[in-house]
Amino acid sequence: MNATHRALRPASIAVAALLMSLTVPATANARQDPGTLEGTVTVVTNQHCKQTRIGTQFVRCDALTGAGAAAPSWVPES
Repeated sequence: MNATHRALRPASIAVAALLMSLTVPATANARQDPGTLEGTVTVVTNQHCKQTRIGTQFVRCDALTGAGAAAPSWVPES
């Protein structure tokens, strides 16, 4: 009886190892997100507008520009 149980033990370990190797998740792969057009805003501006400032904010055609950077005093104020 003991010989039978010893013969089954390596086989059961091999089966368990095989099952565990199949259940391990695959490695993560990075890829660029293409994004969606849903919720985007299209701003159409007239390119003939001059860049001016209101206080310390850059303005062109009634749209704030400059990404929040302070406008210098030499830029004309509208």
